[in-house]
Amino acid sequence: MKAISYLPSKDKLLLKIRAVRGKPTKESGRFKLWWNKQGDICAIAIIPFSEELKEFENKRDWIQLGGVWKSINITEEDIKESRQELLKKLEEKWREW
Repeated sequence: MKAISYLPSKDKLLLKIRAVRGKPTKESGRFKLWWNKQGDICAIAIIPFSEELKEFENKRDWIQLGGVWKSINITEEDIKESRQELLKKLEEKWREW
């Protein structure tokens, strides 16, 4: 059973991969997740979906980091420096060939 539905009255997007019953297994912010005893995700709900979609559209060029990187901010300057370092390494490798 794979289905995706949108309920405008609740502004809820629901992706069902398998049948679900009862309350979500985990709720985190706007997301609700259902999973089975084996740990397989059965369904995902996003409420309110239109707000989340607007936020996503506004931040398309953003990448949210998690885990070890969660509190790290990467600036354009950091990216440019990393590119320059990579170009230098590629140039050195090219000379070795």
